[in-house]
Parts: sequence; structure tokens; C-alpha cells
Amino acid sequence: MSANPSRRVALASLFGVLIFVSIGFLPAPTGDYLIIVEAFFLALSFLVVGRGGATYVGVVAGILIGLVQPTFFLVDVAFATLYGVLIDATCLGLGAKKGNTARTSTMVVAVTFSTSVVGFGAYYVTAVMTNLVPNQIGLDASVLLFGLISGAVAGFLAARVWNRYLRSRF
Repeated sequence: MSANPSRRVALASLFGVLIFVSIGFLPAPTGDYLIIVEAFFLALSFLVVGRGGATYVGVVAGILIGLVQPTFFLVDVAFATLYGVLIDATCLGLGAKKGNTARTSTMVVAVTFSTSVVGFGAYYVTAVMTNLVPNQIGLDASVLLFGLISGAVAGFLAARVWNRYLRSRF
């Protein structure tokens, strides 16, 4: 992406707002089933904005979601930030972007891993520690399975969108 920092901040902020608009008003576990939206924009922000892009987007989305649900402000910010940090770290660590090309299989692994870790942690806090949602094995399994699938699909879609439509523009 260009060296213009304001463009990077504006784009990352837009991705954070898009995450907020898509899942910010949904109660748990409904929002957990739409994790694909957050995973896609976090992965895409790593590719478009670069190092730290997913972290910044996670912070923006977490703050906005926390403002809608002020009781869980710290939890929302913490998990959204952790999600962004994990996306950035796993994508960098695994080399998901080589030059100007996203490595699709590596993006899938990185985003799936990050989604699994954060999804398990967030669901554990809401279902087990705080009893905000019922702790039922069927519900637990469906959220975790859907999170795994969502992470893989989001990583695949982010890599494809980057490679086909965006890399020549950034």
C-alpha cells in the first residue's frame, strides 16, 4: 500500500466500521455465527494495510461494539484486539503474503487458527465463566465448528479478493 499513513488509517477504520455494522448489534451466540465477516475483514486488512492492519481494525471494531454493549466493553475490546493481533502474527509468522501475492493455503491456515483460538476463548467466557448464554454441548460444538469453517472460508476469500481484484491497486 502507499506510504500515505492517513489512507491506511482511513481504510482500516472503514473495515472496523464494517465489522461493527455487520455484527455489533447481535447478541451472543448469534454474533458468533457471523464471525466470517470479522475474519474476512481482519484478513483483508492484513493484506491491504500491511503489518498491524488487522490489529488496528480489531481495536476499532472492538471499541465500537463495546460502545453498543457497555457492560462488556473491556471483553469486547480485548477479544477483538486479540483477534487482530493473532491474524497479524500468524499471517506474518507463516508468510501468508509473499511479495505482492497472498498465499491462499497459508491465509486459510492462519485465519482458521486465529478464529479457533479467539472463538474458543470468547465462547468460553460467555458460556462457561459468565453464563451469558446456555452452556449446552450441542450449542458449544456448533459454534466451534462454525468458527473453524468460517475461518477457513474467510482466509480463502480474503486471499482470492486480494489476488484477483486488489493487489494491483495497492
